[in-house]
Amino acid sequence: MRAASVIALSVAALCLCVATAYGAGGQAAPRTVFIGQFLTFDPSQSRAEALEVDRGRIVRIGAAAEVLSSAPPGTRQVRLPGVALPGLADAHIHVEAIGEQLEKLNLQGLDKSAVLHAVAAAAQRAPPGRWLEGGGWDEGFWHGAGFPSASELDAVSHGHPIVLDRIDGHSTWVNSRVLSAAGIDRHTPDPAGGAIRHDAAGEPTGILVDNAQELLAPVRPRPTRADRTRRIQRALAQISRWGLTSVHDAEVDGETVAIYRALLARGALTARVYTMLAGENARRQAIVDGPMPDLGDGLLAVRSFKLFLDGALGSRGAELTDPYSDAPNEHGLERMSDAELDQVIHLGLEHGFQVNVHAIGDRAVHRVLDAFERAGVGPAQRFRIEHASMVRDEDLPRFARLGVIASMQPVFVGEYSRWAEARVGPERVHWVLRTRDLLASGAIVAAGSDFPSSDSGDPRATLVGLVSRQSAAGSPPGGWYPGQAVPLAQALPLLWATPAYAAFEEQSLGALTVGRYADFTVLDRDPRSTPTERLRALKVLATVVGGRIVFRRTDSR
Repeated sequence: MRAASVIALSVAALCLCVATAYGAGGQAAPRTVFIGQFLTFDPSQSRAEALEVDRGRIVRIGAAAEVLSSAPPGTRQVRLPGVALPGLADAHIHVEAIGEQLEKLNLQGLDKSAVLHAVAAAAQRAPPGRWLEGGGWDEGFWHGAGFPSASELDAVSHGHPIVLDRIDGHSTWVNSRVLSAAGIDRHTPDPAGGAIRHDAAGEPTGILVDNAQELLAPVRPRPTRADRTRRIQRALAQISRWGLTSVHDAEVDGETVAIYRALLARGALTARVYTMLAGENARRQAIVDGPMPDLGDGLLAVRSFKLFLDGALGSRGAELTDPYSDAPNEHGLERMSDAELDQVIHLGLEHGFQVNVHAIGDRAVHRVLDAFERAGVGPAQRFRIEHASMVRDEDLPRFARLGVIASMQPVFVGEYSRWAEARVGPERVHWVLRTRDLLASGAIVAAGSDFPSSDSGDPRATLVGLVSRQSAAGSPPGGWYPGQAVPLAQALPLLWATPAYAAFEEQSLGALTVGRYADFTVLDRDPRSTPTERLRALKVLATVVGGRIVFRRTDSR
C-alpha cells in the first residue's frame, strides 16, 4: 500500500476546479483517487468505495484499500461526502437561453397582474427608448384569462419597445411600438409556418407564433458575440450547480459552436456539450466540415441536425390531426413540408449526421415517423424525435421498430396539467406525455428539460416528473395522469444512460466503469432509498467532469 504517497484532500478544502481533463498547453491533470460511496450502475459491480482517474477517465475502481495500494506516487486523494452516481445528463436543453434568462426579465410562474407589474417596474428603471426583453410567461397561470394583448403592455411600457417570449419559446408577446417598428399591421400576411394573432376587429393582438416571430428579426436588438459568450458561461455555471455533467444543446448555430470551441481551448467548458445544429446555414457549413463527434476530451460534439416540424401545444402551434378542442378552427402549424423534411433526412444519412426533429402534436409525430420510414432509417442512425409530446396508439410501436429515440421532457407535466386537457380534450389527452407507454413499447426514452422553455432545468424536477407525474413544486396532488409514472429504478437511467446512447456516447458515459470518463454527480443521499415525496429535496454536493470538480456545495442548507 502506498498511502504515504497519496495527497489527501477533502471536498471542502479542494479548490473549485473548472478546467478540462487537460491543463494549459495540453498537460495532463494530476492522477486522482476519489473515495466515497459510488453507485456505478454497472451490473457486474454495482457499488465501489474508490475510483482512480487519469487523463479524465476511470482507470481503476473497487475497494478503497485495493485502489489506493496500486496508486502511483504523487496521486491525489479526494474524499467525497454523500453518494456519487453517474453524471446526470439533460438530453434537451437550451444553454445560451438559460444565460439570457438570468439577464432579462424572468416572468415564470407569475399571474398576469404580477407580469404587468414587473414590466412596469422595469420600464420605469430603464433608460428612455431601451428595448425591454423577457420571457417565461404562461397564460396557464392566469385562470382562464387567455392570451394577452399589445394594449395591456402599452399601458405599462412608458414608451419602451417590449418583447416577452412565452415559456415555450414558440410565441412572443409585444407591444404596439414593436408591432409598428416591425411593420406588422392588419394587412401583414401570416408567414409560412407561423401565425399573427388577430382580434375580432382584425387587428394584430401582439402575439406572434413560431415563424411569425422572425418578423421581429430586422428590428429586435441582436446580442454581440461577447454577450453570447457571457450568457453561455453563466448557463454552464448553473448547469454545474444542478449536478449536470452532460447536456444536449438543442438549437445552436455556427457562432454557438465557435464559442464552445473557444471555451474548450481555454479550459472553460465545464460540461460535455452535444450540439444540435439548427438552420440551413449551419447545416450547409456542417456538411462541408463533416461530423465532429469529439472536438477535445469528449467535451464537445457536432454531429446532429435539429429540425422544427411544428410548434408547441401551449401556443396552439403543435400540429394536430383534428382541431384544437379550445380553438375548433385551428390544427396548429406545419413548419416544414414533407418534401423539406425528406431532403434534410437524406442529407443526414448521406453525410453521417443524426437528425433530431422537434415534433409535439400527434400529426407532427406521425409525419416524422413516416419520413424516417420512407428513408429507411434504422437503429444504427439513432434518429430522434424531440418532445414526442402527443403520440397516437398506432404510432407507439413504430419508435422501437425504427430505432427512433423519444427525447422527452417529463418536467412538462407541470405546465400540461394546467391546460392540456382544455387544449386537446378528454378523448386525446391520454396521448400526451406517454412516457411509460413508450417505454413499455420498447422505445428508448432519453430525458431532458427543454429549459428555459419549461418550469425547471433541475434534473431533480425531471426525476420527480418521471416518477410522480408532478411538477417540482408538487402539483397537481396525486400526479397528472399517474398511470404514466415510471418506477424509480427504470427512471434513473433515463437521466444518464439513455442520453449517452442518444448522443452515441454510451461507451464513454452513462455508468462508472473502467475506461469511461470520470463524470459523476454527488448527492447527499441515495435516491433509490429516498421516498418519492423527498426526491425534490435531494441536494447536489459536487459535480465532477473528467475527474475535475466543477461545482461543490459550500453551504449547509
